Amino acid sequence: MSSDKEKVAKRYDRWSGVYDSVDTFPGLGRWEKRWRLEAIEMLALKPSDLVLDVGTGTGLIVPWLASRLKTGKVIGIDISEKMLAKARERAEKCSVADRAEFKLDDAEKMSFPDNYFDKVIATYALTTIPNPEKMVQEISRVMKPSGTFVLLDTGPPKSFGGKFVHAWMRACAKVFGYTDISRDPYKILASAPSLKIVSEKRHYATTVYCMVLAKN
Repeated sequence: MSSDKEKVAKRYDRWSGVYDSVDTFPGLGRWEKRWRLEAIEMLALKPSDLVLDVGTGTGLIVPWLASRLKTGKVIGIDISEKMLAKARERAEKCSVADRAEFKLDDAEKMSFPDNYFDKVIATYALTTIPNPEKMVQEISRVMKPSGTFVLLDTGPPKSFGGKFVHAWMRACAKVFGYTDISRDPYKILASAPSLKIVSEKRHYATTVYCMVLAKN
């Protein structure tokens, strides 16, 4: 594991006990759940789908994903074992442990075979992972040709007013998560040319985006 990844893993190990309380930017708490649920709806899950949650953290969205599955399963990956321990506790508490699995894995070099997952979702991982280009390339590799990838994150705005909101959020992100919300998702996704944007929604003065991508 590289030094950057070790720093990320140690950081989230330290924060695992309080992460859920600081997982959202100040002032966005009431909207975050709505955006996450919207992202899940955009996955268009089928009951038998095998779903990958990249950077699952404490498994916040896993119960919502698993509740939509019958014979399928959600696999959440993260590089923080302590965060994964919290995720397993959540799955047990929400009675979805039979449809959820958590794995210590590197999003930049996943242990899964090619064309493995029906659906992939990443919420606020693109701005945290040290090499996001490698992440989207790996997602393209492990996703089936017929699969769907939904990306929810925060980035440079498209509206003029969003520039002021983004500046404030960028400062908060560095304090609360050491994340880089200045990353341009379009440039990052260009490193995985097999992934094409099918649709996109913008929220919060266009600073929050939710994209649906398909694999060519």
